[in-house]
Amino acid sequence: MIVLPIALFAIAYKVDDLIRENYDQDLRLSHTFELVEARAEVEKTMVDHFLSLGRLAALVEANPQLDQSQFEELARAVARPEDLVINYAAAPDLVVEFVHPLDRNQAAIGLDYAANDQQRDGVTSALDNRAAVVVGPIDLVQGGRGLILRQPVFAGAGGSGGSRRLWGVVSLVLDYDAFWDASGVMELAADYQLFVTSDFNGDGVDEAVFGDPQVAGANPIELAFQFPTGSWTLMAVPRPGWPAGPPDATRNRLVMALISAILIASVLTIGALALLHLTSRKRLSAAVEAMNDGFAMFDSERRLIAYNKRYAEIYDNAAEKIRQGTTFDEIITLAAEHGMHVAALGREDEWVQERIASFDGPDTTFEQELCSGRHLLASDRSLEDGGKVCLRTDITELKHAQEKAEAASKAKSEFINTLSHELRTPLTVILGVSGLLKQADRLGPVRALMAELERDPVDAAATRAATEAVFAQFRDMLDKQERSARQMLDLVNDVLDMAKVESGSYDFNLARHSTQDIIDHVHEQMIQRAHAKGLELIMPPASGHVYCDKLRTTQILLNLVGNAIKFTEAGRVTLSVQQTDSVVSFEVSDTGQGISAGDQQHIFEAFKQLDSSDIRAHGGVGLGLAISRQLAQLQNGTLEVSSELGAGSSFVLRLPERAPEADGLAADKADGGPVGRHAA
Repeated sequence: MIVLPIALFAIAYKVDDLIRENYDQDLRLSHTFELVEARAEVEKTMVDHFLSLGRLAALVEANPQLDQSQFEELARAVARPEDLVINYAAAPDLVVEFVHPLDRNQAAIGLDYAANDQQRDGVTSALDNRAAVVVGPIDLVQGGRGLILRQPVFAGAGGSGGSRRLWGVVSLVLDYDAFWDASGVMELAADYQLFVTSDFNGDGVDEAVFGDPQVAGANPIELAFQFPTGSWTLMAVPRPGWPAGPPDATRNRLVMALISAILIASVLTIGALALLHLTSRKRLSAAVEAMNDGFAMFDSERRLIAYNKRYAEIYDNAAEKIRQGTTFDEIITLAAEHGMHVAALGREDEWVQERIASFDGPDTTFEQELCSGRHLLASDRSLEDGGKVCLRTDITELKHAQEKAEAASKAKSEFINTLSHELRTPLTVILGVSGLLKQADRLGPVRALMAELERDPVDAAATRAATEAVFAQFRDMLDKQERSARQMLDLVNDVLDMAKVESGSYDFNLARHSTQDIIDHVHEQMIQRAHAKGLELIMPPASGHVYCDKLRTTQILLNLVGNAIKFTEAGRVTLSVQQTDSVVSFEVSDTGQGISAGDQQHIFEAFKQLDSSDIRAHGGVGLGLAISRQLAQLQNGTLEVSSELGAGSSFVLRLPERAPEADGLAADKADGGPVGRHAA
């Protein structure tokens, strides 16, 4: 029985403590409202002067060579009508040279902030923050005390990318007493003990600005001032101090004692039951919250009676309805209205009815796709009382892994199909030519030659003509065989190059090379292909040098120009070079069919061509541009495309003009000499 009185005493003590805390909170809240209004007035007054100082700093920055008369004119332009400002000052190189008004502030002229112990820290803070700060109170050299607002001024600029030079600081001195009086703090001090501190350095060390420091130890109300920079804190205690407790504390304690005595048995019983219920709920809640899956339980009326945090996170667009007592119908209706489910888009009402019917039906497991891109495995299971338990498992990563595997399998199949076709076609030609050569005696020109040789006498002219016909046919067959073999060699080289790039086994010989030498080499190899299609190949003269691997850069340009010729039926193909101080740009443009914006996102992917007709019409397995971009990137360069359907395409290869260590010995080597070698 001794436990019960102790428990009742503890409850009564706690209730009394809560009543006292509530009274204290209400009392502090009522005082806080009054203090907030005073704080707002202080903030407004201070911010107004910060703005004035900022305008003055901007005017000085625009005219750093000003004199005293010009400074006075600028100060008058930003001055406010209230009489709080003692002076405006400007200190080029941190020595005060200009003040306004001059007549009563001449003592400030020549003040060296760097040598003044009282003001040095405030100036240093403004310079470190590169922004306006307020410090004070400060004993002024011209007499009196003030709050000083300072802002650094920067003028001029260095070279390209240089920083601006420190010109000095401008300051605004507020009359210390007039400021507090104008902001209403002095009037507030009649009812409150006040203390204001400042941490203008941002180092966590507060300095007194106004009031009695003892207020800090009297459990004060604390409010922070919102200034552009720096931090002030207002601490206040009502006069004559905080009361010990509410005025009716004794009566409240007697009433609690009486109620405790009457309800002692009930309290014990209810306490035991409540403890048991609370323990059970905590265990259930902890178990549900520990689940990685979303969990929700609905009663027989489809009202939500329990759920975990994960369930609300999954259906975040309907979170406002996910609370106990909300019906399943309301939750899914809101989810449909917010466009949360892909299956509900455009058929929201029909989808809601389908979900309600499924929810009321037998146990089910199904997948849900959310518009956020997530995929869920949903399971609805019935309870004995007619309720439902719903589990939601996020299978997004599993789904994405499945999609990636399917895409990889499809890409692999497409690559194998393309590769087999590209290999089969030239092999068919090579084998066909070989078969014909094995039976050369059946060829028409050979049979004609043999007939001429069997004549008696032999006609020399006819025999020569027949022989030339045989050679011509042999040359044509061997040309076809050679083209097929080169096609196979290009295909194998592309596959091997891609394997080297992906394995990082490419060797690069980086040096500064003449851009004209590179485009001359491209011109020599591409001119015949362009003329064979009736295209004009334009390569304007180039000057300057580029830091690259000459062989790989030529390989990239040959691929770009070759593609341009391949996909251009009429017009011209142009390779031009533009050079800046640090970048060389090779641009290959054509008058071909162009590339759509959607296809431009994929043309640099390995094994990618725009459609299957490209393979039949132009050949290849789609590795050229992927290899070219990787080779460009491995040389610290880029390869980009711009195109419009029907208006041609433009590919731009950008490479550095010189080595990154351009100021070292390597950059001074003779043009064309190797200055770097590395493996990709």
